[in-house]
Amino acid sequence: MGRYYYGDIQGKFMFAVQSSNAGERFGAQEEDAMVPYFVNRKFYDHIVEELESIEQSGSVDRVNKMFAYEMGYDDDTLKEYGVSKDDLSEFADYRLGMNMKEWFDANPDQDWLRYEAESY
Repeated sequence: MGRYYYGDIQGKFMFAVQSSNAGERFGAQEEDAMVPYFVNRKFYDHIVEELESIEQSGSVDRVNKMFAYEMGYDDDTLKEYGVSKDDLSEFADYRLGMNMKEWFDANPDQDWLRYEAESY
């Protein structure tokens, strides 16, 4: 089970790793019930900076290497590939941030990105 988000961008939060409020890291703001979020284009540079910071940490590379050979993971698999819980969290946030960046890149005339996240 995992929570999904929908709107201008869509995807799934990584199960047991990523919080529904992960988008706040990239400038998203919460509204209510289904947890609607919106991101203003003025945060684009911040999104890019956060993505670069995550890339520089090596987390994305470590997790991608693991998933190139494994369909899932447990504690032993994480240890085998040198992947930490923080790496998984960074990887999950990276996917969300890239989704935001790619949406802004594809929609240059839009100032607001909107999505809703399941709140449970």
